[in-house]
Amino acid sequence: MKKYFLVTIVVALVVIVISCTHKASERIAVTPVNPVDTTHHITDTTATETFDTSVCFQRDVLPIFQTSCAKSGCHDAATRAEGYILDSYAGIIAKGVKPGNGAGSKLYTICRSGEMPQSPTPKLDSTQLSFIKRWIDKGAPNDTNCIANCDTTKYTYATAIKPMIAKYCNACHATSSASSGGGIILDTYAGLQAQALNGNLLGDLQHATGHNAMPQGAAKLSDCKITQVSRWIAAGALNN
Repeated sequence: MKKYFLVTIVVALVVIVISCTHKASERIAVTPVNPVDTTHHITDTTATETFDTSVCFQRDVLPIFQTSCAKSGCHDAATRAEGYILDSYAGIIAKGVKPGNGAGSKLYTICRSGEMPQSPTPKLDSTQLSFIKRWIDKGAPNDTNCIANCDTTKYTYATAIKPMIAKYCNACHATSSASSGGGIILDTYAGLQAQALNGNLLGDLQHATGHNAMPQGAAKLSDCKITQVSRWIAAGALNN
């Protein structure tokens, strides 16, 4: 009887050990799921293009330097004041930029202090300064595959046209710098409307024959942006 009892206990222990081992082998390791990155490539379902909220050199930074800095007598290839040529990526990155350190980059600090651009060119605003610093902070890459931040169905003066003109034209055509822009003022609604209704604004942006190719010294605006201007003018160039 005792022998039978001991055998029963041993068998029970073996069954328990095997059962525990089997359960341990069935444990599944759960890999944490990285949170969704919502800061890039946000799609506006009402638009025809994808919106990218991050800074991109060709779209956000290059136009600032081309229109506000790379001008005759300043930092174009012919003048190269203080050795700066700011009309291309190679020129911009060559001097005064410390990739990864916007706050320590001279090109950014002299713009932030207001030392540059010099009068009569308007000083850079907080949005432009932010673009430059963020671009340098992320390594100052020559990113050219920028997602267009443009929607041809949105072409009101306040939301589309005014910001566009401020970005690409006001460096030469603001009230304070009109002398360097042939006396044409585009930073006021009245001034812009006059150029829109006489055909010069659209002709210049389209680089049409008999017109001045604008923005001067910079790439032609995208078809989407020109379409926005065209539709705004066709609707009456309203202050809307």
